[in-house]
Amino acid sequence: MNTTFLLLFIIGSIIGSFLNVVIYRLPLNLSIVMPRSFCTHCKKIIPFYRNIPIVSYIIQGGKCNECNKNISIQYPLIEFIIALNLVLSFYKYSIPESIFYFLVSSILICICIIDYKYFIIPLSLVFSSLVILIIYIICFTNPLYHVYGMLVGTGYLSFIFIITWIATKKQPLGFGDIQLMIILGLFLGPLKILLTIFFSAILGILYWIFLSYKNGFKKDLKLPFGTFLCFVSILMYLIPFNWDLLRFT
Repeated sequence: MNTTFLLLFIIGSIIGSFLNVVIYRLPLNLSIVMPRSFCTHCKKIIPFYRNIPIVSYIIQGGKCNECNKNISIQYPLIEFIIALNLVLSFYKYSIPESIFYFLVSSILICICIIDYKYFIIPLSLVFSSLVILIIYIICFTNPLYHVYGMLVGTGYLSFIFIITWIATKKQPLGFGDIQLMIILGLFLGPLKILLTIFFSAILGILYWIFLSYKNGFKKDLKLPFGTFLCFVSILMYLIPFNWDLLRFT
C-alpha cells in the first residue's frame, strides 16, 4: 500500500506541475505545450533535472537557479495538493468514479486559482470539464439526477443574478460564474449545489469583510466568486450524504 501511495503521489505531483503551466499560461493566451517550462522572471528554459515537482523547489530554496528571483509558493503547493488529491480519489472511490472525480476536481482547482488571480473563468476549462461530466454521467450514473442539479443550480443563481441586476442596476456576477454553475450542478446534484452556493456566499462575505478591514471599504470591490464556488464544490463532493434531493438511484 505504501508503494501504491508513493506512486500515486509522484504521478499526481507531475500532473500538478502541468496544471501550474495551465494556470500561468491560459489567462495569457500562451500555448500550454510549447515552449518547455521557463522562469516567469528571466524567461530562461528550465532544464528537466531542475523541474522535478516539489523537490526542485526545496533544493533550490524557492529561487530560480538562473536569475535567483523567488519562485512563487503556488507551484509546489499546487503540485502537493494535486498529488494528495490523486491519492485521496483512488483511496476514497472506486474506478471509474475516482478518475472522474480527480479529473473534474483538478480542473476546478485550476479555475479556482485563475479566477482568484485574474477574475476570469476560461471557457476552455469549462468545456473540458463538461465533456468529462457528460461521458461519466451518461455511462455510469442516472443522468436525470445530474440534470436536475444543473437546472436547480443554474436556475437559482440566474434568478439571483437577474433580481440583483434589476435592483442595483449593476452586474452582480460574471457570466463565467453562470457557465461554471452548469458544470457544478452536473457535478454535485440538486442538494449539494444549493449548499455550495450558500457556503460560497458566506465565504465571499467573510473575504469581503477581510479585504475591507485590510484595505478600507470600497463600494465596487470585485470578488472572485468562482474561486469560492470551486473550493466549496470539491469539499461538498467529498462529503457523503445519506440522502439527497431527487436522487432515484
